[in-house]
Amino acid sequence: MKAIVTIRPATSHDIDAVCRIDAAVLGSASREQELQSAIAAGHCHVASLDMHVAGFAIMNQSFFQQSFIHLVVVHPTHQQNGIGKALMLHMEKICPTAKLFTSTNLSNKKMQQLCEKLGYEYSGTISHLDPGDPELFYCKMV
Repeated sequence: MKAIVTIRPATSHDIDAVCRIDAAVLGSASREQELQSAIAAGHCHVASLDMHVAGFAIMNQSFFQQSFIHLVVVHPTHQQNGIGKALMLHMEKICPTAKLFTSTNLSNKKMQQLCEKLGYEYSGTISHLDPGDPELFYCKMV
């Protein structure tokens, strides 16, 4: 039986789980303050699997007044189970602007494949954000 993924706005009760997941994927807790701020501002949504937070996404309108998905992070033990896709589709559903942008590093093939699978169009590349790993930008009309 397949577990049911539920997605909801993150609350202060989710801070520890979100930070733990991010640290497990990133390898450090360097974004903890950024994550706490996103949760407090209402920009973070969590995906729960069997009542446990398995991933999260952050979206706001700070990208040229357009909606931008800054992060989609899924705990390593739950990757490849459709949670990232569910988070992206949820963000599309709640997106308040006509265009939804996101980006990923050239090295992140999984996110590139997800963007393409969901119908995001490649918009361009910016170099020099992460040394030797250009950032690829995508857009979808929602």
